[in-house]
Amino acid sequence: MKFLSKRLSNYTVFSSNLDTSKQILSSGGVSLFIENSLASHVQDFKSHSSRLLSVDLYFKGNVKLRIFVIYIPPPAESVLRTDTIDLLIQQLILTKQAGFYHAVCGDFNMHLDKYYPIYFNQPQIASKHIHRLLFHLLSHGYEDFTPINLSDSLGTFQRNDHITRVDYVWSCPLLKGFALTACIFNAQDICTSDHNPVITYYDMSLLFASTKLARARQLKRQTRRVFKFDSVTDTQWTEFADKADALCDVSPSTFSSWHINQMCEYLQSRILKSANATLPSSTVGNNYTPKVPKDLEILTQNYRFLNRLMHSIRLLRKYPLTYSAAHEHKWSIHLHRLQNILQLYKKVLTFIPTLPFSLSSCRQDNFKSLLDDLSNISKSLRGFHLLQEKEFQDSSI
Repeated sequence: MKFLSKRLSNYTVFSSNLDTSKQILSSGGVSLFIENSLASHVQDFKSHSSRLLSVDLYFKGNVKLRIFVIYIPPPAESVLRTDTIDLLIQQLILTKQAGFYHAVCGDFNMHLDKYYPIYFNQPQIASKHIHRLLFHLLSHGYEDFTPINLSDSLGTFQRNDHITRVDYVWSCPLLKGFALTACIFNAQDICTSDHNPVITYYDMSLLFASTKLARARQLKRQTRRVFKFDSVTDTQWTEFADKADALCDVSPSTFSSWHINQMCEYLQSRILKSANATLPSSTVGNNYTPKVPKDLEILTQNYRFLNRLMHSIRLLRKYPLTYSAAHEHKWSIHLHRLQNILQLYKKVLTFIPTLPFSLSSCRQDNFKSLLDDLSNISKSLRGFHLLQEKEFQDSSI
């Protein structure tokens, strides 16, 4: 960790205490790297054990975020594994009572895909002591986003041609509504670790209102301006674009010689000057929370729907024998919404697939083609969502 922290100067590292007792196979140790722009919000961190760390971040607007990092020992270390699981469950209960948004990430040394059929089909077995952590998470509304690129050839753990998934990012019921998607970063060609990182993306609107308020108070502003993008007409948008172009009067050769920071500051000042002169806006108090534009709200809902649907198809692909007439009925409903999504975002999508009218026709290739098409749609919407969200975050001054 010291090696990494010295080379990642834009991150602050928080680590658990090492276990120095001689009765265990390893000393443990988990760490969390937080970007410096967010590290200033850290109010507390605690090493609950050598294998469980929590870091608390506080934001304006009474937004409290707690991130747990955990390493659960394998079944061979049964006593230590049991103690770590019990400690985590205890801390999750306390964290929920304290009103924190929270997430748990790390190496669980558990196989969720094997537990799902038990949880859904064998409730008496699902709640047994051996499954208590996964049962606690699922029964209390926690959610793990299945990585969009998870496959038989790419997991989070690989050793001796054995590929599986044991690393997760679990979001609590409060936080999971802000989760967008997840993916696995294939690190096998660039490092010697037998693990691949799993990355979960969250909607920044969780922190948006609080960071805007904090910035306004830093500048000692009592009010701020919010642009009404939902009210912009085509004529106003054209006027805004023309004025912004006219204000950018520096030569291309001079502009290209600048540092990237100077480029961004120059463009931002011209864009804001043009927006102030041409776009509808209103002055609001510091406690005002901007309303998410309808287009962005619909895009977010469609994106989450698509990822939930992909999760269901992955389960069918993993357990084809669970297919039933109920799946066919649900697909007829989902197909109508998918067709509306394709029509709504046809200018964003690089390819418009032909979706099957029946799920039964997808059983020939075990749903592979359907999952590939849905993955491509999801990737396009994800990029579009990131752009739209960034535009919304920058829309108030």
